Amino acid sequence: MGDCLRLTYAITPPNRATSLERRQTLAAAQSARLSELPIDALLVYDLQDEAVRNQSPRPFPFVPKVDALGYAFDDLNVGKLPRVIYRTVAEQDEGSFRLWLDRLQAQGGHAILVGSPSRDSCPSLTLKQAFALCRAHSPTLFWGGVVIAERHQLSGAEDVRICAKMQHGCRFFVSQTVWSTCATKQLLSDLCVRAEVAGVALPPLLLTLSPCGSEQTLLFQEWLGVSVPAAVKRELRFAKDMLSRSIELAVETFAEVHDFASEQGITVGCNVESVSSRAVEIDASMELVRRIDRLQCRAAKADAASVGIRAAE
Repeated sequence: MGDCLRLTYAITPPNRATSLERRQTLAAAQSARLSELPIDALLVYDLQDEAVRNQSPRPFPFVPKVDALGYAFDDLNVGKLPRVIYRTVAEQDEGSFRLWLDRLQAQGGHAILVGSPSRDSCPSLTLKQAFALCRAHSPTLFWGGVVIAERHQLSGAEDVRICAKMQHGCRFFVSQTVWSTCATKQLLSDLCVRAEVAGVALPPLLLTLSPCGSEQTLLFQEWLGVSVPAAVKRELRFAKDMLSRSIELAVETFAEVHDFASEQGITVGCNVESVSSRAVEIDASMELVRRIDRLQCRAAKADAASVGIRAAE
């Protein structure tokens, strides 16, 4: 599956309080939309309350969601489309995590493992322990981790974390929402050097993009720790249509990072997330997928033409 992670789409399950009838209606609508998208896999988020990480008021209240694994395989009808399930491991114990891994593998799913939102918390299961359980209990499972470019700006050590996670068994990575090309390019550059020194190949890396259609959504992304450069915030806040402009800026961001990564010999894919219940923002996420797909197709054709020219020489 790793070589096929070019373009993915991420969603959140319905609220836990949603009635069964409404949940089935939502799943049918999502399944229909997913069938229209040129994606390689579906990601389903397992959300956790991150208030322990950020003491500022949460722009949107935290609402518990239905089980991501059950929703992905029991409610959605997406045929053979690969499904990648996020799993927050902090509140698990070894027994419950093993059972979850068994359920996931029985369904043919893949995983992204996420640790505690704060170093100050005392998780029942650490991310390192979860990695070890994956290797021992589910050695054939295709699983990955999360990368945060903004964290690299603060500590300069995100490349070290990525390489350590690779040693623990991570086979791909998905980023937090990206707006800062500077932070992302610096991370990729340092990661490329570290991988070369270590003599290891870099795994697939998906850069996450997310439409932003309101001031509240923008504030929420920042609350989650997303770095939104001042110039991007100005562009969004003063745009005649914030949502449309956010799509344009997201495409420009990915194009710049993609070109930089190609120069470094790094292959990056894209993960477009749809975490809003607003119809206009859902539509915007689908449009963003289509634009990224067109950009990737143009880049692939350009690369193929370049190879042909060099061969002819």
